[in-house]
Formats: sequence, structure tokens, C-alpha cells
Amino acid sequence: MKRIIIFFFLLFLGSFYQNCIAQFYPTQYRPSQQNWQYLNTEHFNIIYDQANDSTALATAQLLEDQYASVQELVGGKLTNFPIILNNYNDRSNGFVTPFNFRSEIELPPIKSKAMNPRTGGWLQNVAPHELVHALQFSNLGDCNIPQFVNIFSPDLARSFHGAIPSGIVEGIAVHHESEGIIEKGGRGNYPFFTNRFNAMFKSDQRWSMGQHVHFSSNTRPFDRHYVGGYEFTSWLQNKYGDTTTKEALDFYLDWPFLGYGVALRHATGDWPGQLYNQFKNDHERELKNFHSSNQQLQYLKIPFKGRKIRRPKWLSNSTLIFYGSFYNQRPGFYSYNLKNQELERFITTNTVSDFHYTLSADRSKMIYSYFEADPLYDRTYKAELVQYHFGSNQKKQLTKKGRYYAPIFDGDKLLALQSAPATSRLVALQPPPETNSQPEVLITGENYQIKAIAKNPQTNSVAVTANKNGLQALWISSRDSLQKQLAKKPDIALYGGAIFDPQWHPEGKKILFSSDASGSFQLYEYDLSTNNVVQITKNGFNAFEGSYSPNGNRIAFIRQIKNEQLPIILDRSDFVNKTVDIQERKPSYSNKDGRIQEIVSDSIITASLQWETGNYSSGLNWIKPRTVLPVFEEVSNQDVYKWGLSLHSTNTLSNQSYSAEVTFSENRFWYDLSYRNKGFYPGFRTRIYREPSYNFAQLQNSNQSITLLREERGGSISVPLPVTITQNTFFTSLFIEPEFRYSQLKFTDLTTNSFTTNFSNTAIGNIYGQFNFRLQQNIRDVQPNSGALIYAEIEHYFDSGAIDKFGIPSREPTALQGGLFTYLSPLKRWNQSLRLGIKGITQSGLIYNNQDIVSDAFSEPVSPTSNNLLSFSSRYTVPLLNADDGGFLLPLYLNNIYLVGFTDTIVDPLADNWQQETRTVFGLGLRTRFRISNMTFELGVGVGYEASRNSTHFFIGDF
Repeated sequence: MKRIIIFFFLLFLGSFYQNCIAQFYPTQYRPSQQNWQYLNTEHFNIIYDQANDSTALATAQLLEDQYASVQELVGGKLTNFPIILNNYNDRSNGFVTPFNFRSEIELPPIKSKAMNPRTGGWLQNVAPHELVHALQFSNLGDCNIPQFVNIFSPDLARSFHGAIPSGIVEGIAVHHESEGIIEKGGRGNYPFFTNRFNAMFKSDQRWSMGQHVHFSSNTRPFDRHYVGGYEFTSWLQNKYGDTTTKEALDFYLDWPFLGYGVALRHATGDWPGQLYNQFKNDHERELKNFHSSNQQLQYLKIPFKGRKIRRPKWLSNSTLIFYGSFYNQRPGFYSYNLKNQELERFITTNTVSDFHYTLSADRSKMIYSYFEADPLYDRTYKAELVQYHFGSNQKKQLTKKGRYYAPIFDGDKLLALQSAPATSRLVALQPPPETNSQPEVLITGENYQIKAIAKNPQTNSVAVTANKNGLQALWISSRDSLQKQLAKKPDIALYGGAIFDPQWHPEGKKILFSSDASGSFQLYEYDLSTNNVVQITKNGFNAFEGSYSPNGNRIAFIRQIKNEQLPIILDRSDFVNKTVDIQERKPSYSNKDGRIQEIVSDSIITASLQWETGNYSSGLNWIKPRTVLPVFEEVSNQDVYKWGLSLHSTNTLSNQSYSAEVTFSENRFWYDLSYRNKGFYPGFRTRIYREPSYNFAQLQNSNQSITLLREERGGSISVPLPVTITQNTFFTSLFIEPEFRYSQLKFTDLTTNSFTTNFSNTAIGNIYGQFNFRLQQNIRDVQPNSGALIYAEIEHYFDSGAIDKFGIPSREPTALQGGLFTYLSPLKRWNQSLRLGIKGITQSGLIYNNQDIVSDAFSEPVSPTSNNLLSFSSRYTVPLLNADDGGFLLPLYLNNIYLVGFTDTIVDPLADNWQQETRTVFGLGLRTRFRISNMTFELGVGVGYEASRNSTHFFIGDF
């Protein structure tokens, strides 16, 4: 039975990928300034820029120390596993890909509250998490289907893990974060993370089993599969034993087509539905003593859906500003009038994930930071500062490649944090607009990461939160002596918690901050004159990012309510004012010198002295195929097949790749070889090929029709030129790709086998271009709601040779096709949008298929032989349902369902009676986006009606 499954599986892979060979291993552009080095350890090959050698060593030591415990958790084995450390992307992330099997970590630390400070710095949080993925993906079991596939493609074999629900994969990694690194570390011990689950569990919108483990497309939180996946997976580990995931993985790898739900049944003895009921019952008991706060709070009326509000600040005693993101509205900074409850967006932008911004002393201007995309290189963003004037409603970017965030006005200077490898530094900038000058570095935190800074409005003192090996606390000092002060014990450190969000009282004698010391984020106030700390909120599942009103009598803060984060106003008279005992201001998890013990063992540090380093080069080893697939496909729908193999590979940095297909048919060998290089900008791609197809022809001076084998051989070279102009809330880009092809055609008579022609030569020039202008799409939109795009392609044949035997004359045809689309949204609030478009083709020979611009709603081809055709179309989308729910045992997941109304008018503008031949179809369709496991699909059924012909056509297709 397994052999039959393997056979059909390989045939499926060959069929699926035969038309997308060039994209089997996608390539990417990387900044050319990197001086890549390598560090070889027992299990890893760390690849890094030379400037980050100490960070690379620390990462390698950490990974080797964690290797054994992670292997026990998920199995697997790694040898010379590549881990790329890049320092050029401020939008921090880490990932493992089973295709071109490797891990990559952006070294600049994540800037949000997402990671548990008690784990330590960014590397301590991200590296062990990615190690879990790497070892899991390397686990292929024994004598099973993945092991057989591994013979042909280790990458495809590892990709069997990609069918496991994302929440299971991420859940076990977060579980290791929380149990396997350091006590009370990891997101599983972090209230900012866990209370988002608790807030939903205690609500009337409790997640289903499928929602716990499938990633969300349209519903917050968008890291739900991390949150829910961890809660469920960690519960399994604690309920059924530490080997539960390992046992389930072993069974799944033996029987992958049964799915992970059946694997869990094997490991636990219960079906997923039964496990979910037990899971719910256990959590209900854990949370039965939870009671909502009766504290008097003022909730703001925010009219949009999917509300995520961050960092409210007071523009005046009656006006708040904050950053907002929604399902049905553009993200940006909003003002809220407390008197008339009016909400207005004054800046449309995305922002750095810590959401920090600063107001000038007179509140006439503000400065914030956002991620600016590099125009040339993939996945490369820099944090930049932007200044906004409230009076003139004008904004101006202050920096270029500055990598600054968390700005603070400081008299005649501007303080900000700047990205540094795996940490941050505090810098002082000259007043705008001179911030592009070299900054003054105030603090370089080699052993700690600065998280936030607040300037006292009355004195020269500042308050800084910093993370020192897991102790995130508050230091207060003058700006000039801050470096020395940070070497001492903190002024405030709470027992069992970290400190966030420092804000000074207008009078400069108190500091407002948030902490998770109580098991939930709450707001606290520190009085410098009395040295007292009081808790001032008691608000359910997380209260954070507080700020004082100008008169100091009220605070605004953010509260987690179900799956939203909403702004709250609290009067001073309603503060809880619970005094924090002096003993609770000593962190219990620190040792005698005030720091967490180091994670890495002495034996690993000793072994690291022998690790090899050197200059890194891709070399030629990557040419060895990573994937070999069978090819079996029909040629020209003639019941004639070609069969053979296709080979694919890419280098570790993914800036070079190739594919090579060799097949056999009609007693001839055929080939298709392509190569892509993005090692420099713009790079190039080239292809050489010999391909078969079939034509029917009639001999000259004869009525005899014969079948011809059409052999085409040739080569091409093209130079793609992608440029990203802006990728903030709006997306503007330009893409141009010139291509030159040279081919030869030869025909062989297959009916009588009486003759073969000579090769005729053809040179072809092609250029394609597309310009996207300010495209914008909100979270639950199904197409852009504003902007436009225009594209065009021209192709010309030079010196096309004649084939006289069949009366095929020499010709030099030219073809042009193009289009323009614009997007409008008169009902944006309901995520509805309208697309208007015009597409056209004109050609002197049949180069392009003109039916490509004709809607599938027509019941028959429209002017199929016309060399000139125009299409005028419209498309209106109406979302009906955003389910974001699915199953586990049957991994079918429904994203959304939406309605589409459309029209298409086709006209041949050069026809003599073009008015009469013009055809218009009106259509209505229902479309759905769904996933089977982690594979995404979109299907739709529609009906088209041609009034002029009284014709109705039902179809499945694109509309």
C-alpha cells in the first residue's frame, strides 16, 4: 500500500511542478555590502557579516547548548545546518524553511512587547525557538514515505511537516521557550502573551479547536496560532507526558496522509474533539476564580471593527491621540475629542512595532518612526524618523537609513534608540531637520538592551527601561551620567515581573509605568519624593501604555478586551493605590550580582574555542541537485507523452538557483535548463531549451493533411528590474524586464516520415513593465480599495526565417498588450471596493492569445481571430463572511466568502461594424478562500448574462 501511495505521490509532484520549474527555489536580493563569514560548530554552520562575529559566536554557543534538550522534545538530527544572521533588516524576525533547509535570524532585536524579557535578549528568545523548528523538520522517521521521498528530495521530505497545523508547529516551539531555557522564561510565562488567550477564553467568543491551531487571515490576533497553539500543545505535554509531541510526530511521519489529528489519537488515546473538551474543562477550572474589575473606567467609542489601539497620549485635556489599526479602516495616528467623541485620522502610516512617538513640549509637533522598505533589496527595512506639524498638517521624513526608533524630545536635541546587532544604542540627534548628521552615541548596550526612555519635563533627568540578561527594570539618572547609572542596580525592579512604558508626570515628580509582576499587566506609579510604588489599576487581562493628562488628574491607557486592545480613561480618584511592599521590589529570579545566571554551560564555552571560522563563499557544491522529480506530461494534447527527470537547486543565501529538465519522447531527448542570479542587483536569468509540440499542416499543391513534430530550440536572457518606491500603508513600485530570445524551428513529418525541414532562425525581443501606484488594502478587503496599476508588454520578431515546404512565409510580427486598473471604495467601511479596468491587445501576427483578456463569463470565445481587441471591465466585491474557522481532524479551514458583481465589454476597434460586434456580459459570482491544511485555495462559481443574445452561462473560473 505504501509503495502505491509513494508512486502516485511522486507522479503528483512531477505534474504539479512541471509548469513552475523556474520558481521551485525562489531567489532573493541581498545587500551587497555584506562581508560574509562562517562559523562551524558540531551541528551548525553560522553565516554572518564580519562585523557581527561576537554575536555569531554567542548564537552558536546558545544553539549548541540547547541542542540536546530540543532533540529530546521533537527528535531529528542536524549536521552543518546553515543559520544566516543578517543585520540589515530592522523588521526583526526569525524563521526556518524546509525548502532550501536553513534558518535565518534578523539580528536587530524585536521592538514590540512580543517576547518575554525574563528569557533575556533577542537571541535568547529567538534562537532556541527556531532550533525547535529545525530539528522537527529534520525528523523524517524511519522506513516510511518521507524517507523514500528523501532519496529524491530532502527538501520535499521535510515539507511533510508543512501539512501539520501551524499552531502545533509553533506551539511546541513556544512550549520549549517556556520550559526549556530558563525559569519563568518564554512566552508561556508572559502575561502579555497568555492573557490574550485568557481574555478570549473567558469571553463569549471562545476559540474553536481549529482556531487554536490554524493561523488567522482576517481576525485578530494574527498570531493566534502561536497563542492558541501554545496553550493546547503545552497542555498536551503536561497532561499526557513530555513525549506526547514526539510520539505524535513519529506516527504522523509513518502515516502522513492520515493527518495530525489521527497522530494525536495514537499518542493520547483520544480524538481531537475529546482532547479539546478536556482542554476546555481544565482551563475553566484554572480561571474559575477570575473576576472582572469593578474599577470605574471610561471607554472610548471607536466605531471601527477589529480595533487595535496603542499608546494614547494627551494633546490637551480634552483630546487624545493614539495609533490605530482596524479591519475596515486605514492604519495611522488618530485624534479623539473627548467632548464630542469625534475620531479623526490625521496621519496614514504604519509604524515601528513598539508604537513609540513623542510630542514637543508645546504639543505643536510629533515625531514617530516607521519601517521604510529598501528600494532594491528583498526583506530589507530601516526604521526612520518622521516629523509631523499639527498646525500645518505637514509631515517630513527626517532620516535616511538612520535605523532610529522610540524618539524623545530633549530640549534642543532629540533622543532615540538605534538598531545595533542583537541590542540597541541610545543616541542624541541635532534638532530637525539636521538629524541626518552623525548622532552622538550616549549609551552602547553590549550587555543589555534599552527598551524605552522618558525625559523629565521639569529637569535634566531621564527614566530608562533596559533589559540586563533577563532583568528588565527602571533606572533614573541625569542624561550625562546614565551610562554609569546603568552599571548599578536599578531604581525600580518588581518581584517576578518586568517594567515597561515609563512616562513622567507633568510636574516631574512621579513616573507612570506598567509591569506584569501581578500575573497580568497593570499600571503603577512611582513617587520619587516618597520612594513609594503603588499599583493604580486592577483591570482583568492586561493594562499598559499609560500616559498622564496635561494636568495630571487622569491617565489614558490600553486594555486587552477579548481580541482587541482599546483605549481607557481613568480618573486619579479611581486609582486602586495599592502600595507595593518594599520586598516585592526585589526581583526573585536574580542572583547575588543582580543578573540572571548565564544560559550557556561552561563546557560549551570551552568547546567553542576550537570552532572553525573563515570567509564564506557559496562555492560550487550547491550545484548538486537538492530536488529530483519525475516528469510525465502530455505534449500538445496529442496523447503523446514525454517523460524524464527535473533537477533543482539553490545556494544557501538563495541568491542563485537553477532548474534542469531532461525528457524523452518520439525517440528524441528534450531539455529545458534555466538559471537565476540575484547575487548582485539587478542580476539576470537565462534559459536554454529544446522542446517538442505538434502542428497540423497541409502540403503545398495537395489536400493531404499531415501531423508535424515541431521542434524548437533556443535560449533567452532577461534582466528583471524591480524597484520599490514606497511600501508603507500605500504600495508604489516599478518593475521592468527586458528579454531577448533566439530560437530555431524545425518540422518533421510524422504521418509518412518522408522528410524533415531545416531549422529556421528567429530572434525575438520582449519588454514587460508594470507600475503600481499607491495601492492600499485594509485587513478585510478582498482587493485594493484605492490606487492604480498599469502594465504593458511588447514583443517583436526579428529576421524570422521561412519554411517553404509548408508555405509558411518569413514574417516579422509585432505585438503589444497592456492594461490599466484603478480601484475605488465608496463603501470602504464595509470593506467593499470597485475595480475599473481596460485591457487591450494589438498584433500583426498571432503572438498573444487574445482570449486572455476576455472574461470566462462569456459562453463562447469572443473574436478569437482578431488581431486587435479591447476589454472594458468592472469588478465590485462585497465580503459576506469572514469565518476564520476550520477543523483539526479534517484540516479544512474557511477564510472568507465574498460576492462579486462584474461586467466585461469586448470590442474590436478596427472592425468595420465594431458597434454591432461589441459584446457585453453582466455577471454575478460567489467566491471563497479556504485552506486544506496550510495550502491556500480560492474558488468561485459565477453566472454571466449577455442581454444582446439573451444568453446565460454558468461557469467556474476567474471573475
